[in-house]
Amino acid sequence: MNFLNPLALVALAATLVPLLLHFLTLRKPRPFPFSSLRFLKELQRSTARRFRLRQLLLLAVRMALIASIVLAFAQPVIPGKIPLVGTRAPASVVLIVDNSASMGIADVQGERFRRLQQYAERLIRSLSAEDEVAIVPVIPNAPAQAEGWDSPRGEVLRLLSALNPQPSQGNLSQALQRAALLLNRSSHAHRFVLVLSDFQRSALAEAPPEMHLFDGRTSVHAVDLGEAKLSRAVLVLDSVALETQLRALGEPVTVTVRVRAFGEGTAEAMIGLLLGQERVAQQHVALRAGERRTLTLTGTPLRPGFTSAVVIAEGDVAPIGERCFAGFAVPEPFPVGVITNEAARPFIEAALSAFPAQVLPFQPQVLSSTALEAENLSAFRVLVIATDDLREVSLQRIEAFLRAGGGVVLFAAGGQSADLLPRWLARFGLTAQQRSFPPTQPATVTWADKHHPLFAGVFIGESDGERLPETPRLERLMLLSGTVPLLRSSAGAVLAEQRIGQGHLFFCGLAVDPTWGDFPRSGLFPIFLVRAVLLAGPAAAPVFFRSSGEQVALTLPTSADAFTVREPNGSRRTVPSLPLSSGTRIELGQLRDIGTYELATLQGAPVATVNANLPAAELQLEHADQETIAAWFRQVLSPAASFRYIPSPEKLLSLSIEGIEATELWQYCLGLALILAAVEVALSRRLRKDETTPPP
Repeated sequence: MNFLNPLALVALAATLVPLLLHFLTLRKPRPFPFSSLRFLKELQRSTARRFRLRQLLLLAVRMALIASIVLAFAQPVIPGKIPLVGTRAPASVVLIVDNSASMGIADVQGERFRRLQQYAERLIRSLSAEDEVAIVPVIPNAPAQAEGWDSPRGEVLRLLSALNPQPSQGNLSQALQRAALLLNRSSHAHRFVLVLSDFQRSALAEAPPEMHLFDGRTSVHAVDLGEAKLSRAVLVLDSVALETQLRALGEPVTVTVRVRAFGEGTAEAMIGLLLGQERVAQQHVALRAGERRTLTLTGTPLRPGFTSAVVIAEGDVAPIGERCFAGFAVPEPFPVGVITNEAARPFIEAALSAFPAQVLPFQPQVLSSTALEAENLSAFRVLVIATDDLREVSLQRIEAFLRAGGGVVLFAAGGQSADLLPRWLARFGLTAQQRSFPPTQPATVTWADKHHPLFAGVFIGESDGERLPETPRLERLMLLSGTVPLLRSSAGAVLAEQRIGQGHLFFCGLAVDPTWGDFPRSGLFPIFLVRAVLLAGPAAAPVFFRSSGEQVALTLPTSADAFTVREPNGSRRTVPSLPLSSGTRIELGQLRDIGTYELATLQGAPVATVNANLPAAELQLEHADQETIAAWFRQVLSPAASFRYIPSPEKLLSLSIEGIEATELWQYCLGLALILAAVEVALSRRLRKDETTPPP
């Protein structure tokens, strides 16, 4: 037996009041005059016995009267129907609806979420008007969604039909907590919590804290919609990464994507890379169920600013895993000052002309060797310096340019520069020593750091070993020490990278001069020149990868009071920032949609991109077995709450209707109280009459 208002049972203590009054008001027998003593003992004995019996009966009636009134207020309910008097007790039913991404999968019985909606609707329509129902989505459609009780019609059915699988992974334990809060406000004795889910193993991987949810009046049923096998073999794009650190116009970007197969048999698909709206690369893949493969796709951005990068799969593909996002930003072309002498000028111009003018990642301006002393260097973002005419004042201005945040690509030089450069570089921890080699035994370029952004992806088809496709001959060079080399010759290091103040310096110990060797004529020279300028120039906007549904906070190198965020659905919002010593922190909040979030300054300059993709765990598509599901629920539920695993949703309707058959007894308690009150009145009158009537 359960009670809708168990606190009222405290009033049962009032049943002791008649008992207390009984002992306090006991009366001694009153003397009556009589003429004979013959029948005294017999009369006294029979009168006292009859009087005491009526008093005890009156006491019992009064105590039962109080108890029946208290029980009526406590509203007792017993399960099942009592013949002739049994009724169906109203129920409070909470439907926890799993609308995570994996519920969008179709198996041999159809799409899982549509089946869930059909079964849930049938259940809701089968309930009576006295029942109350609440829908609790595992992933609410809105952050501030109000969840409350409703009748089994109207609004609750509209809410159910409006639900769809969301592009994120839900938290089942939080949904159960929300259901417990609802049941604390319910008004019926019989309480049902129905969890309709596909119960992915990844969702139950972490043991939840022991919450001890629900009490003995609540029945929790796990309705499994994930046991059916997939109808065919399907692929999902499991994860994506942007491998290219150097992003500029005309520079190829490389995206890697991991593909996995599920189901039965072999799945085939065409995996393509879209930059903007243009497909720039694609690969065909065929995988047996259980296999996985990592693919590399490469494309070249042709416009500055934000660039959408989407990997799509077409063919035997699950609808929840058909695309991944890897958007990025390409910096606007920036001004570059080229300060060179007559010997180096043709080689530098030839290297820069290797790029079409419309996609050149920067805007070069060739200046004379005297520009270091005469020009306004703040008009340039990067300086390329290849001249023998360096003086003390020239090097001072280069240092000031670097400390102010500029970038410099500096080549070795002869003449008076050969003596000044080593002393100047020594101030920054670099040791430079000029060496010469006979034409018959020249030094050669032998090694490049293929993992550094300067050379990453340049030597296509080459291994990570020391072998290079070409080894320019070198008759003169400046050997470097005191730093990590990026390029080495057979004699030693010839290329170094250094941070000076806020600026970025690349120093090459090889001059742009054919008398020093073949380096200016090699294919390595234009690659080094252009990529070094790009790396020394404005830093590329960072790219972040996060899971949809995740709460995101970022620390950015750009300082600003606020930023604009363009969301995947096209809407824009302004986000305030918090200045820190390490940069600027912004709170993006929860990423509710999959796609690329573009962060920019209030003036529109790209700052960063955040790519929100489906959680990898949601794409594992591994169903948990019954023992795992039951063990997980045992940790969440209190020992008093009943739990049952339902392997087939077809049993859902009949089980729930059968379970809520009950009889409410409060009205019968009130009826009994009325009868007892009438009996009490009759007995009281009889006792008063006995007290006032003398014995015969």
